Amino acid sequence: MSLLNFSIIAILALCLSAVCVVLTFVISIKHKAQITLLGSQSQAQELILNNMQLLIEQLTIEIDKLNKNNEQVSTENVQVSKHLEHRIKMLQTDITNQQEIIAQLQTDQGDDKFYSRAIKLAKKGASIDEIVIECELPHAEVEMLISVYQNKPLS
Repeated sequence: MSLLNFSIIAILALCLSAVCVVLTFVISIKHKAQITLLGSQSQAQELILNNMQLLIEQLTIEIDKLNKNNEQVSTENVQVSKHLEHRIKMLQTDITNQQEIIAQLQTDQGDDKFYSRAIKLAKKGASIDEIVIECELPHAEVEMLISVYQNKPLS
C-alpha cells in the first residue's frame, strides 16, 4: 500500500472526523435547545408548584377559620336549643296549669249554673221542691236561697 492509499484513508478519516464533529455540533445544539426548553419548563413548573403551595396554605388558613366559625355557631346553636327546650318545658307547664285552671273554672261554673238557675227560680217565686228537682241542689241550700231572694215567707 502505498502512500496514496494511506492518503486516501487519511482523507477519508479526516472527512469522517469532520462529519462526526459537525454531527456532534448539530446534535449538541439540538440538545442545548432541548435542555434550555426543559430548564424553562422546569422553572415554570416550579413557579406553578410554588403558587399551588401558597394557595394550599391560604386555603388551609381559610378552612381553619371556617372550622372555628362553625364550632362557634354550633356551640351557639346548642345553647339556643337548650334555652328553647327549657322555654318549651316552661310553656308546657304553664299550659298544663292553665288547663287545670280552666277545668276547675268549668267545674265551678257548672255548680254556679245550678245556683244561678236556683236564684232565678227563687226570684220568680218557685217552691223549694221545684228548685231542688230542677237544680239538683240540697234542700237546705234551696231554703237559704229562697229566704234571701224571695219576699214571701217559707211554707
